[in-house]
Amino acid sequence: MEKIKALPAGSGVYLMKNRRGEIIYVGKATSLKNRVSSYFQGRDSAPKTQALVSQIANLDYIETRSAKEALLLEFELIKRFRPRYNVMYRDDKSYPYLKLTWAEKYPRLLQTRMKKKDGAKYYGPYPDGSHLRRILHYVRKYFPLRYCKKVTLPDKPCFYLHLRRCPAPCTGQIDEQRYRNIVREVDLFLRNKHQSLLEYLDRQMAEYSRKMEYEQARRVLQEKEFITQLLSQVRFRKIAPEQLLKTNLDRISQEQFLPVLQHELGLRRLPAKIEAFDISNISGTNAVGSMVTFLNGSPAKSQYRRFRIRTISGIDDYAMLREVLQRRYQRLLAEKKELPDLILIDGGKGHLAQGVMELKKLGLEDVPVASIAKKEEHIFLPGRSLPVVLDRRSPALQLVRHVRDEAHRFAITYHRLLRKKAARN
Repeated sequence: MEKIKALPAGSGVYLMKNRRGEIIYVGKATSLKNRVSSYFQGRDSAPKTQALVSQIANLDYIETRSAKEALLLEFELIKRFRPRYNVMYRDDKSYPYLKLTWAEKYPRLLQTRMKKKDGAKYYGPYPDGSHLRRILHYVRKYFPLRYCKKVTLPDKPCFYLHLRRCPAPCTGQIDEQRYRNIVREVDLFLRNKHQSLLEYLDRQMAEYSRKMEYEQARRVLQEKEFITQLLSQVRFRKIAPEQLLKTNLDRISQEQFLPVLQHELGLRRLPAKIEAFDISNISGTNAVGSMVTFLNGSPAKSQYRRFRIRTISGIDDYAMLREVLQRRYQRLLAEKKELPDLILIDGGKGHLAQGVMELKKLGLEDVPVASIAKKEEHIFLPGRSLPVVLDRRSPALQLVRHVRDEAHRFAITYHRLLRKKAARN
């Protein structure tokens, strides 16, 4: 109860954990202290809540600047961790998005709760329903698009034409180019690119006036007046869910990622200790290797190591990688020190093959090893022809990416240091 009393009174997100350190529930609150304390005061006697409380062994929290930020952060954390007791978002139905069907000849603006790889552009999510309705109202009033439910155009116009809310491409009253101009305006508006939109509208207005298409120029002028008025009245601050999560992720115990990574890579034991390697060189000069260590999902900087390549000249990343691995693990074996639970190599299938070959020479073929390719971020494992392709939101990929990026950063830093020393000499 002392921990609960110490909770802040402001808004935020709380993460409830079981005895194994797994996040079992993520919640939001306008007042962290009041909301969390309610769980332990019997205010909610629902069976689900009772079962949840009985499993709680620890609790983390993240303060936010507003209730809206708490909503967005809760949404992203549930997507990452899939907590057992968060049933609301587990089927990927959550806060609504706006969808601009960009790939269609005459795109439409729709409301949806599912993001798909269908060539459309998505905006949001919008946790505040009234805010979403207000945006739709503005778009339909000042940036008219068609309302058709189907991709194909209807045979005859609907009543939205008479309300002047639809440009009616079905009647041929607007050609594809003009319609696309409106679509671009909508895209800029929904991305809060208001200054870019104003500049685009100025160009459009000048073009329509030059062609003496005064009705179109008048429409664009009305849009510009609306945007100008909106900017004078409203202070826009875009909250990006991905950035919000990234900012706060280091405040969440990374141990939660480890069971997910173990499952995704099929490891026999939890990867509590990960050692990752990267090679850095330009045209074979000042070539270096780096090794970073992560313990329980967090960087252990005192155990980082850097290697100046000794035996390889020219450009041969594979040979450099073999040298670094040999020097690292020959020393560990000689000193009888603890081996890692997972070795991670920055590179593709070829880098993995070289790493496996070198480890086998050292008698370490039982140590799990994997590589991650830079571009696609696919994970390669020994004995598997196809890579492991993880969802971009997967906690496992988040952790692997973090480890890989840290190894790369450490290698680049050392390489730049050597180049500076060489330049001075």
